[in-house]
Amino acid sequence: MKSQVTFAVNFVLSLATLCLVLEGISANPLGDPTKGNEPESCSTQQMLETPCRCCKMDCWYTIAQSATHELGHIPGQAGEEEAMATLKLIRSCMISECSAICPKRRPPPFMISPQ
Repeated sequence: MKSQVTFAVNFVLSLATLCLVLEGISANPLGDPTKGNEPESCSTQQMLETPCRCCKMDCWYTIAQSATHELGHIPGQAGEEEAMATLKLIRSCMISECSAICPKRRPPPFMISPQ
């Protein structure tokens, strides 16, 4: 079971990093120095329509890219601890940066609340 979770986490992080690389290549195919190398998580229109989603995507891209840069490889390649640490950083970014933007989550069904 643990190996399946490790594989799933590594797969998701690898896929996200691959998407970042491909997006960077397609956005800047000739390495034009006037264009930024970092992919934008959302367009201006998307930011207006879904600010919470865009904030969370920005956390994901930023943390994943900095972890890849810092480690020199995709987080998780050298062990599950790297992947879990990266996911914890992404989660803390989402909580600290996006909590003011995102609506509060409803409590799960069948929860008894004091009246």
